[in-house]
Formats: sequence, C-alpha cells, structure tokens
Amino acid sequence: MKAARAAWLLTYLLLSAVPAQGEPAVPVDKEITLKADDLSVDVPTQSYRAQGEVQITQDGLSLLADSVVYRRLTGEAQAQGGVLLERSGDTMKGDSLSLNLLSQTGELLNGELFVKRSNFRLRAERLEKTGPADYKMTKGTFTTCDGDKPSWRFEARQVKVTLEEFATAKDAVFYVGDVPIFYTPYLIFPANIERQSGLLLPRLGYSSKKGFYYDQPYYWAINPSQEATFNLNLESSRGVGGGVDYRYLRPHGSSGRLQTFGIYDTQKSEFRGEVDQRHLELLTPRLTLASNIHLITDRRYFLDYGELSGEYNRQYLESTLSFDQRWERSSLFGELRYTDDLEAPNNDATLQRLPTLGFIAAGEKVGPAFFSMDSRFTNFQREAGATGQRLQLHPRLAWYGKPAGILDLSLYGGYQQRMYSAKGEIGESGWRQLGQADAGGALSLPLERVYDGRLRHLMIPAVEYSFVQQRRDEDLPFFDYDDRVLGQNAVRWSLSNVVTRKFAEADGIPEYRDLLYLKLSQGYWLSGQRRDLLTLVDEGHRLTDLMLEGVLTPVQRLSVALDTRYNTTDSRFSTANVGVELKGEGRDKAKLGYRHSRGEIDYVEGGFTFPITKDVTADLLGRYSADRGEFLESRYAVEYRRQCWSVIFTYSDRVGSRNVAGEQQFSVNFSLAGLGSLGQLRAF
Repeated sequence: MKAARAAWLLTYLLLSAVPAQGEPAVPVDKEITLKADDLSVDVPTQSYRAQGEVQITQDGLSLLADSVVYRRLTGEAQAQGGVLLERSGDTMKGDSLSLNLLSQTGELLNGELFVKRSNFRLRAERLEKTGPADYKMTKGTFTTCDGDKPSWRFEARQVKVTLEEFATAKDAVFYVGDVPIFYTPYLIFPANIERQSGLLLPRLGYSSKKGFYYDQPYYWAINPSQEATFNLNLESSRGVGGGVDYRYLRPHGSSGRLQTFGIYDTQKSEFRGEVDQRHLELLTPRLTLASNIHLITDRRYFLDYGELSGEYNRQYLESTLSFDQRWERSSLFGELRYTDDLEAPNNDATLQRLPTLGFIAAGEKVGPAFFSMDSRFTNFQREAGATGQRLQLHPRLAWYGKPAGILDLSLYGGYQQRMYSAKGEIGESGWRQLGQADAGGALSLPLERVYDGRLRHLMIPAVEYSFVQQRRDEDLPFFDYDDRVLGQNAVRWSLSNVVTRKFAEADGIPEYRDLLYLKLSQGYWLSGQRRDLLTLVDEGHRLTDLMLEGVLTPVQRLSVALDTRYNTTDSRFSTANVGVELKGEGRDKAKLGYRHSRGEIDYVEGGFTFPITKDVTADLLGRYSADRGEFLESRYAVEYRRQCWSVIFTYSDRVGSRNVAGEQQFSVNFSLAGLGSLGQLRAF
C-alpha cells in the first residue's frame, strides 16, 4: 500500500503540476511514472527522493535501482545500487547511474551493456550513454559469449556502439580465454542482426593459385531497396583486384543484380575479370523484360578463378535479353541469345540466335476441338560456317472426351512446316521448306479407392499412340536438332500409381502428402526412329526399354527416388539412377546417389552431416567413379561449435580432368557469433 500511494502521488504531481513561466515542460509523450517503497518530494525544486525497489518508466524505458533522486525540471535522475536500465530487451546494469531522461544521456559506473538480438555484451568501469541508442566505453571488454569467463573477448581502449547499427573499437586485442591472440588498431562489427553499412571482417589465407591473400569486404546499405558489397583483393601470386556485388529491388516485383570482378594477373601480365548481370522487369502483370548478361575477359578465366563445380569446368557461357507478353490463351516472346563455347579455340563457329521470335496460342475452341499454334522465327549467326533463318509453324487440333463416363480419351493432329534461308553452305540457295504431319492419342482409366478416410490409392493404366511423318530432310540446313525431326510410328503403355495420405494438423486444416509415386511404362516402335538426348544407352530395338520411375516418401524426412530402364530384349539394365535422402534434426542429413549407364557412367555420390558429440559435427562428401576405379572428389569437415564461436577444419581432394588440374586443399574457418566469419585459412 505504501508503494502504491507513493506511485499515485508522483503520477498526480507530474500530470497536474504547472511549470513556472520559462521552465521546461515535460512533453506528453515523455510522461514519467515512479514507484518506490518510500518517496519524498521537494515541491519548490520539484525533486523526488525514492528509496527501496525504485522503478521509473518512461516511453518504453524502465529504470530499476535501490535509490533514485529525480529532478523533474531538468529530467536528471541519480540512481544508486543494483541499477538496471532496460528498453526492448536491451539492458544496462551497474553500481550507479546518472541519467537525463529527456535527452537519454548519462553515465554508468562498473557497468555492462547487453544487446539482446545479437547477444552483444560490453563491460567497462565507465560506460557513457551519449544518445537514445548511442554508447561509449573507455577501457573495457566486449563479446557475444555468455558467462563471467567468456570463451573469447576483445579488450579495447575505446568502444562506441549505436544500437541497430555498428560498433567501432580502437586499439583492440583479441583474447581466447586469457591468451592474447592478435591486435588491431581499428575494428568495426555489427551491434544487431539488421543490415547496416560498414567494413566486414576480412578473409585471410593461402592458396596454391593465389598465394597469400587478403580480402576486405565493405557492405553498403544504400536504402531499403538497394545494397552493395565492395571487395578489395590482395593476392601475392596474382596481384591486386576488386569486386562489386550490387543488388536492388524495384516496384511491382522487379529486381536485379550486378556482380563484377577484375584483377591484373601478374602471372599472365594482363587484366582479367568477369561481369554477371541479371535483371527482371515486370512492366505490367503480363509483360516481362529480362536480361542475363555474363561476360569474361578470356576463355581460361574460369579454369583459373572458378572455385565451385560448374564454374571451373564450365563449357558454355550464355547471355540473353528477352521479353514475354502474355494474354489469356496466347503469348508473344522474343530473345537474343549469345553463346560462348569455352572449350573451342575461338568462338567463330559457335552458333548465335539473334534473335528468336515466337507466338504461342493454345486452348481456342473450334467446334468440339481445341486449336493451338506454336510458331517461331530464328535468325542464326556466326563468323565461320553456315548462317541463315528458320521459320517454324506448327498448328494442332486436339479433342478431349470421356467415353462411358469412366475413360479419359484425347486425340490430336497437327502439321509442322519448316522454312529455311541459309548462306555459306554447299547446295541450293534461297528459301527451302519441308512439312511433316503428326498425330496421336491417349486412352486411360483412372481407378481410385480410399481406405479408412485417410489413404487414397490412385491407379491409372494408359495406352498412347504417336505418329510423325517420315520425310527426307538431309538436304536442309542443320542448325540444331529441331532441323532433324525423326519420323515415328509407335505405341506405348503405362501403369501409374499414386498413394496419398491425409494428416490431421493442429489448426484443423488437413495436410495431404504423396507417400508413393510409381510409373511403369514401355513402348513398341512400329516404324521410324527415335532419339532421346537424355538417354545415354539405347540399343534401337523395336521394343523399348522397360522404364520404372518412382518417388517413395514413407515419412516426411525420408525420400527415395528411382529412375531405371531395363532392356527386356537383351535381359540387362541400360540405366539405373537411385537417390536416397534422409533429413534429421537441425543440420543433420544423409544423401546417397547411384548413377549407372551401361558402358558410359558408373558413379556413386554420398554426403553425410551428423553429430559426433553435442559440440562436434562431421560432414563427409564423396564422389566415386566405379568405371575409373577412383574417387573423383572427397571432402571431410569437422566443426566444433560453442555458444558464441565455431571452428571448421576441412580437407578436400579433387582429381584432375582434361582441362582442370587436380587439387588438394586444407582449410580452417573460424567464426565468432555476432561478428561474422574470419574467412578461410588454407594451408595449400
């Protein structure tokens, strides 16, 4: 009751007192409430002395202490004993505090600052609050570790912190336990988890290609819709380089990114680099412009500077500029595509599509049938070899029905017309043309049964027929495989199975998940030829391979994928692709895949991430070629993670290929929670 009376008295005085002429008034949005066991008031000076479990609140700011002297006219508060200042989870605590509640500035003795979201902790004998979110420390320590004896810490002569932004430190020494590791005259680090401009921690290391290197990034938060990262690269074996990574968002979902890197390569005495630009512009909900420009200075650039699979062994580099206009049942599109063949001695013979224009119409009702049209024009250009133009027109009629009310029947018929004008080849000049008819149909019987209201089994037996007219096209230009349409007369059967289960959710909305998808199919070629660019093994028998495709997901974290082809004529497998993936808690996972194409590929790939102890996690990756009898790549990593830091040891071994030399590499990556990664230190 005594504390309640004291709180009521102060609130009444604060709200009802009229300041004298010329005296500052407390703004309405900064009204202050004080609670205490004992409270005395000096009315002439409007000073309040509070004792025992004192609590002052103001606009989301809370101050707790054993005793407080508050002067209303100036907003000054003097707090002693068990001082705790808190706002939005961020706290300051210490022995004594001098604070101006109006300007939110003050000084804390023997204090500690804690930033909740980044777990940032700063301790000092004297800690100043220089603004609503600004702090300054003289001779103190900071860390993101919990406890009185942190695993790591920085000791600095001076630290300045702005919450929701960055902190800076001068003359900082980094300690692991009580052992000093290194000194830096200046350090910038984030004091929150939001993006803010400033220097990031550098990467230091050694590489067999770069030598000793230093990579210093700078992050620039330009505005809420733009950001950029600048990098300065110093490499003892290659020279000095730099890079820019610029990202932006535009209205209506448009976005883009520009990445550049350049370096004067001292080994080759020339400038080398790349530009990678991507942009998507949504002019209207139905009109889209897109660009993907990727350029390099020389054909061996990725061999020397590519670090990931798919980069150092890249064969083609493509740049495109395109538009797409969509309507309800049709679309108009165009594209400029430039291709760079990196494995060729030069790019003179590489075919360029400059441009391709197309119009697609689908779903127009014509009597009982539906009409569609696929038409496109392509201009082929190159410095050496045949060039020319190709016009493709492919109208088609399709009909859909449901005989007997239980069967699904579809029929189609079309005619593809191709016209050419080519230069630079032996033979006729001028426009040439060829037309080919095509037709087909499919008949299926969906059968469905539901078990116990939760499990549905859908089985679909089906038969398909396809026909493409055989025409001689050897005398026509050959730009790509669209110029050699193979005639065929084939029938195919299939049996598909889908098992779906309904799972009850806590919110009452059920979840449906496919437990099994399995499709068995086989074809018979009555006449004609076939070509499947994705099939490495095809003996060409009239009876095609028996194909089995499936995905099994018995539980949510386990999936098994299968794609197998069996040659029933020769009684042997043509291809077999199997993949198993298991996801555990957190980062734990296991993935195993096997690929076999008779006489072409015999390959196993596996990756495992699993805990050894509570703090130690292992990561294994291997790619093994059974036909070559050796590992193509192996990688072993061990991570030791604590509450506020982690270290990763990695060893990798990659064998060489025709163009890329093999590489063995050991790296150490050390990171501090809240401060980012120190980068990789590679031994060789």
